[in-house]
Amino acid sequence: MYSIPFFTLGFYPEYLVIGIVLGILIGAYSFFRVNYALNNVNLSKNKQIILSSIIAILSFLFCLNIWSMAAILIFYLFISSLIADLIRIIQKYLIKEKHLNFIPKIHKNGLLAIIIFAAIIIGSVYGMNHIELTEYNLTTEKIDNESYSILFVSDVHYGTVQNTQLVKDSILKMNNLKPDIVVLGGDIVDERTTKDDMQEIFEELGKINSTYGTYYIFGNHDRQPSTMDYINGNRTFSDSDLNQSIEKNRIKILNDDKITINNDIVLVGRSDAEWEDSVNRIDVNKIFNESDLSKYIVVLDHQPVEYEKNAQEGVDLQLSGHTHGGQLFPYGMMYDLTGRLNYGEYEIGDMKQIVSSGLTGWGWPMRNEAKCEYVLININ
Repeated sequence: MYSIPFFTLGFYPEYLVIGIVLGILIGAYSFFRVNYALNNVNLSKNKQIILSSIIAILSFLFCLNIWSMAAILIFYLFISSLIADLIRIIQKYLIKEKHLNFIPKIHKNGLLAIIIFAAIIIGSVYGMNHIELTEYNLTTEKIDNESYSILFVSDVHYGTVQNTQLVKDSILKMNNLKPDIVVLGGDIVDERTTKDDMQEIFEELGKINSTYGTYYIFGNHDRQPSTMDYINGNRTFSDSDLNQSIEKNRIKILNDDKITINNDIVLVGRSDAEWEDSVNRIDVNKIFNESDLSKYIVVLDHQPVEYEKNAQEGVDLQLSGHTHGGQLFPYGMMYDLTGRLNYGEYEIGDMKQIVSSGLTGWGWPMRNEAKCEYVLININ
């Protein structure tokens, strides 16, 4: 597993304004909060101001790249301190219990905030290291006398932020489900996955037994060029290596292509949309035809995009990943506020859209939004 860069984890200038606003807010709060904590310390007033200013400036600078580990930790320390302030206010004005008289002291010296911060971090690390099964049950009139189960696995980012043995153990559990169809929804590897790890994960996934095979669509990270590598700028495997490893393990790639399963289900695998706001792909209705509409059409698209258009075209189910369910607060909230699909089951017209939070996460070895999951969809 690679070490996680502290100060940078990819930089996206379109988020700089958010970083500046957050930095000003947290920097100002840090100045007054640190100065308050230093009142009982044997330091001159000037030294207190200098130390408080240094911490405030560092807090501001760390927040400029909101995707960095530094920004995440500073933000959670800020949230922890606000919660500690709220606890102190409640204790002072609402609950005057003598057994809580220790709160003012541990609040003033910052210990209460540190305890809350430690609880958040421990919980987030726990979240990244536990994988669960999520199950959906859907019904359709398009399929007679048959039921199908689809195992959907996305966003593994193998060998980066999660213990690889945990992933292997989860694959053994997936095999016990005996799915009819296995779908790998992209970002199974990324720009930091080594070539050996890339080959290993597809060998493991290729072992999952299914009735009608395993199918793969690309995500935005699997084939990301080396210039986008946010650690060392050097991906260790080529697109050709990736394709060979996938196909060697009896996994079929669907890249703006389709396959019909048992004359009941049409799987339509889409090429990745890359940047959500600039989707430039062939229309989905040019992949399936009029005769397919009598069958149950499942669109596999790494990112949850074009769902309204797909619903209008007669698609029955769309499976996506990419969002990680936000992974870390407040990213999921930002997704929701912008009106984008984030996590779970949605109904768009007559179509169902399922967005998985992924088997792992990206970038940070922590998760406190949604959960690490693999998904089983039962179609009856």
